Amino acid sequence: MINTRLLYSFLVMVMLLLSACAGTVPEPTERYFWPPPPDVPRIEWIKAYSSQLDIEKSDSQRFFAAIMGSDEPVSLLKPIEVKSVPELKRFYVSDVGRASVMVFDLGKHELRSLVTPEGAPTITHPLSVVTDRDNNLYVLERRTATVLVFDSSEKYLRAIRLKSVSVSNPIALAIDKKKSLLYVSDATSRKLIVMDLMGVVQRSIGSSGDAAGQFNLPVALVINSKGQIIVADAFDAVVQIFDADGKFLRKFGRRGDSAGDFQLIKSIAVDSSDNIYVVDGRSHSVSIFNERGELLLVLGAFYAISGSGKVAPGGFSVPVGIDIDTNDRIYVVDQLNARVQVFQYLSESFLNGHRAQ
Repeated sequence: MINTRLLYSFLVMVMLLLSACAGTVPEPTERYFWPPPPDVPRIEWIKAYSSQLDIEKSDSQRFFAAIMGSDEPVSLLKPIEVKSVPELKRFYVSDVGRASVMVFDLGKHELRSLVTPEGAPTITHPLSVVTDRDNNLYVLERRTATVLVFDSSEKYLRAIRLKSVSVSNPIALAIDKKKSLLYVSDATSRKLIVMDLMGVVQRSIGSSGDAAGQFNLPVALVINSKGQIIVADAFDAVVQIFDADGKFLRKFGRRGDSAGDFQLIKSIAVDSSDNIYVVDGRSHSVSIFNERGELLLVLGAFYAISGSGKVAPGGFSVPVGIDIDTNDRIYVVDQLNARVQVFQYLSESFLNGHRAQ
């Protein structure tokens, strides 16, 4: 026999809890813009992610947390790079501290690790994470010089063994989605290896040296809307730009500690306007340039959040990775703060449809 009184009490409790969860409204928070008013804002801080506690819970998750309590949160330890896939409502973070790629799945309200099946290469030191036009994920595993490929449902597909094509020290990846080409930066040969998405080499770009079109440490690269290849060289403290065929076009940058100078370049990205974002780990900032290499804005400054308990929007402690998705959301890996900070690029089209105030 079912105790109707107990059942009724339980149902009432469920309804009250769900009602409370659904009706919870977050406290209004201050908004942060760069540049600050009265200038026209171009960047807005959105949120920071460091663990599953930063992912909004579903109603059922709130209910079970209220009844059963919450599990110990899984947090980022030493994040390296990030890749956002807005179509899938998730972003990937390579984390060498966890020897894994962490999946922040905002659609499913969960944080999980990317799983490789038995017999596949293991992930122990993941660096770059990039996607192709089908949202297949490519993970650069540095210790074995291997690119692991997963489909959009995170099913393992194949491995590209880079040592078989004489790439011994890969440090960065980029994908030209229009041409379905994979670019691999090799720290040993100091050149870019261009291959198809199955790993068949097509050509190489650059060589070792200090002249235009040569590299000393091509630490990061990205493809802009024109198909141009933009390469950041950490040793030379410059950004070089090549056309789609690998012909050198121009370069900009110098080593120094003034605004727009570089001290230790870590990563690079472009927004929908083809502005170039350069992450500098030593100056704890992101410098934003137009296509001609003219400085537009410097985002961020040093701030260590450990012990302070503050969110510190735009405060970085060794930023090392960046990605800008198709919605112009900017994801910056804030390594020593063990988090990813998210910003919005306020393009003209964005401002026409939204009001920043």
